[in-house]
Amino acid sequence: MESVLQSLLEVAANPSSEVSRWRQRTGGKVVGWLPIYVPEEIIHAAGALPVSLWGGRTEIVRADAHLQGFACSVVRAVLEYGLKGTYNMVDGFIFPSTCDHIQNTSDIWASLFPDRPKFDLVYPANRQSKAAVVYLEQLFADLEQWLEELTGQKVTSEKLRESVKIYNCYRALLADLFSLRSRKPESLSGPEMGQIVKSSLFLEKAEFNRHLSDLLPWLEHRKVKPAPKARLVLTGIMAEPQEILAILDELGGAIVADDLALGARILRAPVREELPLPAALVDRHLRLGPCSTLYDWRKGRGAHVQHLVAEHAADGVIFINMKFCEAEEFDYPVLKAELEEAGIPLLFLEVEQQMAAMGQIRTRLQAFLEVLGKGAGS
Repeated sequence: MESVLQSLLEVAANPSSEVSRWRQRTGGKVVGWLPIYVPEEIIHAAGALPVSLWGGRTEIVRADAHLQGFACSVVRAVLEYGLKGTYNMVDGFIFPSTCDHIQNTSDIWASLFPDRPKFDLVYPANRQSKAAVVYLEQLFADLEQWLEELTGQKVTSEKLRESVKIYNCYRALLADLFSLRSRKPESLSGPEMGQIVKSSLFLEKAEFNRHLSDLLPWLEHRKVKPAPKARLVLTGIMAEPQEILAILDELGGAIVADDLALGARILRAPVREELPLPAALVDRHLRLGPCSTLYDWRKGRGAHVQHLVAEHAADGVIFINMKFCEAEEFDYPVLKAELEEAGIPLLFLEVEQQMAAMGQIRTRLQAFLEVLGKGAGS
């Protein structure tokens, strides 16, 4: 089982090698999509490998010539990888209307790579509108047609139904992993947890499901660190650089629950298999819950995070903000006020994928844990 775990960590550390191997082994198409909430089931049913493009730690040399200085490090890294040829094994690209930065990058991408097929997945701003259902049905139909032209394979009802089952199994297994993290946080290091989730973005889902299904019973009895001195909820887009999680382990803190886009938001709203397809995929999108990238007039994120704190007996919350992520920055003041009113300690950390110096991050984490009265040395 240790070798199975290491293989997943290696996929997360070097995803391009795994994607290239899959492409060579199967002869299938690879479809890369920028975050977040792309209906992977349709990609999978078209016989392609869905690969989520979340950027990464790379030196930004070329991308800054095309993007504003205030673009977030995720889209800067994605464009940099594109310009460096890292995504040469990717046959088509999907750009959802997640934020202004991703939408702008889509236009830049079309200019720089006019021969690379791409699809703009422009979601309805108001999911509460009745028109949103009709619009999404047509949008997913258009995506299906684009994928069929790209892959040369027909998306049949049978294939789509099978893909839904595989992805629902994937979400259920991840939910078991997240539950284990809360019950026995000493079974996985912070970076290991993050990398297992990340590896699922590059492996064929049925293969990942087999690996995780094998790992879960073994992890129940594994212990790699002491019981935490502080239990924490992490909210934000993603927990990178992963050194932050290693520092938390070292200081005696543990993430026992999260509200990350590259994390627990993946688990939300399993597809209702009793509904007809593709209407069930539309239904899932409408049930995704509070998220900074989705219009939410109720502003339910604060209540959701408070629920996580109570459910997982957490001592505090860390808001990890990817620098220049406007969607998250708009959410933060409301979330901060609601958590303060509830008496829940909150730490705001601003990060970038390309950052190397961790001294200030370490100092702030240590101070936060000391405020909680549960830090190392307290």
